[in-house]
Amino acid sequence: MAEHFPLDPRRLTVLSALILAVIQARSVVLYQLVQMVDLPGSDETVYQRLKRFVQFALPDLLVARFVLAHLQDEQHWLLVLDRTNWKLGQQDVNILLLSVRWQSFSFPLVWTLLPHGGNSNMATRIALVERLLPCLQGRKVFLTADREFIGSEWFVALRRMNISPVIRLRADSVVEGSPVWVRFKKLRPGELRVWYKPVQVYGVTLRVLACQNASREPLFLAYQGHAGPALKRYALRWTAENMHQALKSRGFFLESTHLTDPARVSTLLAVVALAFVWCCLVGEFEQQRDPSRCLNHGYPPKSLFRRGLDALRAVLSNSKRSTGRAFPDCLATFDP
Repeated sequence: MAEHFPLDPRRLTVLSALILAVIQARSVVLYQLVQMVDLPGSDETVYQRLKRFVQFALPDLLVARFVLAHLQDEQHWLLVLDRTNWKLGQQDVNILLLSVRWQSFSFPLVWTLLPHGGNSNMATRIALVERLLPCLQGRKVFLTADREFIGSEWFVALRRMNISPVIRLRADSVVEGSPVWVRFKKLRPGELRVWYKPVQVYGVTLRVLACQNASREPLFLAYQGHAGPALKRYALRWTAENMHQALKSRGFFLESTHLTDPARVSTLLAVVALAFVWCCLVGEFEQQRDPSRCLNHGYPPKSLFRRGLDALRAVLSNSKRSTGRAFPDCLATFDP
């Protein structure tokens, strides 16, 4: 890992051991990882070492550069802006996270811990995306987000950063002087209607479409380009939901941590993000090596993440029993 993570050797050792332990234990609770972490010393010594590590702020864009190195063959990148949050007692842990779509998941890139519950403000969103700009040069980039991520300053900033929005609008969002729902009256279930010309949306010239699902819930979407690809890109916003489930209840139970300090939660999230990406890449390798058949509903029995997680845990478990066994070639997929 030293080639891709320019850290002090001692911190790099702890980072590597933590990634392995999080995968094997499927937990982020530090005292539960003590028995899993391959570090010298007594349990108390190891525990103190883990606590010191999460107090260390990892260099910005460390995870982002590593993740995007695996996506260089993509024609364009689809960024997904979303939040995930939970409570520890009365304390809110509220993470604004920018990820990039990869197959049926999205990979974490950069994030910020909000000092409150609820939605972020436009300045925080802009600052988060601007942090990632050095990694986006020379690439066509789209950004999709739900209707809580709107506003004039935000849309103008995306245009300035040359990022194409695919963002859902609220029904009362004003489009050239009137709420957007007024322009799309009497929508029928399954109908797709595109406004005949570009319009001003939060200070930016964009196309607007509307559709309605079988439950009669309308969708108003602001975008650039063509309606069909825009709808497909917005649908891929749910890859972030798959990511959150993998980081939390279906994977590493991130919300079980007792950490609430923003800097410590951020460092722990970086560890979990790297473990998650590794699992997905190993799952992709396993699927190519031994393709699984789809079930009647059209999906394989395991996601790529779960397949990689199971494969890694099996190897780690066997390596504990037989220290002489080498890791198989699939684990080398962690090297871009």
